[in-house]
Amino acid sequence: MKTRTRRMVVAAGLMLVAATALMIRADIPAEELRAKYSHPASKYKSIAGANLHYRDEGQGTPIVLLHGTAASLNTWDGWATELSKNHRVLRLDLPGFGLTGRNATDTYSIDYYSDLLLHFLDSLQIEKAHIAGSSLGGQIAYDFAATHPERVQKLILVSPTGVTNANDKSISMPFLMAQTPLLKLSLKYITPRFIVENSLREVYGDDSKLTDQAISLSHDMLLREGNREAFIARMNTQDTNNLHKLAQVQAPTLILWGEADAWVPATNARRFQQSIKGAQLITYPGAGHIPMEELPQETVQDALQFLGYELARLE
Repeated sequence: MKTRTRRMVVAAGLMLVAATALMIRADIPAEELRAKYSHPASKYKSIAGANLHYRDEGQGTPIVLLHGTAASLNTWDGWATELSKNHRVLRLDLPGFGLTGRNATDTYSIDYYSDLLLHFLDSLQIEKAHIAGSSLGGQIAYDFAATHPERVQKLILVSPTGVTNANDKSISMPFLMAQTPLLKLSLKYITPRFIVENSLREVYGDDSKLTDQAISLSHDMLLREGNREAFIARMNTQDTNNLHKLAQVQAPTLILWGEADAWVPATNARRFQQSIKGAQLITYPGAGHIPMEELPQETVQDALQFLGYELARLE
C-alpha cells in the first residue's frame, strides 16, 4: 500500500472512531433523573422485582394509564389533568422504562406486565378500575382485561400492539438496532439525541407538534441507568400470541387510533373492534401512533364521553 493511500485509510479510520465517540452517551444515574423529573404526585413501590414509579392524582373511580414501548407515564400528561377532575388517575412507568428502570430479572413479557398490574392494584386495595393503554400498554391492558375481567370496569385501547408487531421496525433506528445481533450491543452506548428525535417524529402524524421538551425527556429516560439494557431485552422478548384473548374481553371498550399511524397500521383497528364484543372505534385523520399525546384535548374528551356514557347506561 502506498504511503498516501495508507495515510488516507488511517485518517478515515480515525474519523470513524471520532464520529463514533461523539455519539456515545453515558448512563444518567437514577437519583439524578428522579430529582429532575419526580412530581409531587410521584410515588415508588417495590413490585415484581422493580422499584415501580407511578403518579397518583385525583379522586373518584380509579383509572390506570399504561404507556408504550420506550415511552413513560409522561405521555399521558394531556389526559391526566382532565381525568383527575373526576377520577383517581394512576400512571405507571412500566419496568424497563421511565424512572422505574430495569427490573431484577430483565423479564419484560406481556405476561410479566399483566401480573405486575394485578399486584399493583392489589397493593393499593383497588378491586376494580378503568384501564387505558397505548401501544404496548394497550396490549397489556386487553390481556389483563381478558384474564381478570372482574377487575376491569371499562377499557380504552389506543393503537394497541398485537395484530402486527410494532416492534418490527425498519422505520425506527433504535428498534432495528435492538433486534440486530451485531448492533444491539452498540445501543447500550451509542444513543445520541437525534436518534430519539427521529423515532418520535415517526409516531407523530404532524411532527410540528413535537416539542424540544418532549425530545429531551425521552432521551433522558432512555439514558437512565439500566434502561438501554432493558429496552434491548424487551425488543428481543418473544411474547405468546394473545390475540385470542380479545374475544374474552367483557368490559365496555373504546378503541382510539390515528389514521396516519406509521407503526401500527390503522387497518388493524377494525380487527380489534370486530374481536371485542360491542367495542366502539374512533379514528383521527392525520394523527399518528400516539394520538393521546398529539391530540390530547380531542382524545381525552372522547374518552370522558365514553366513560360518562357507560356510567349513565349502567345506572
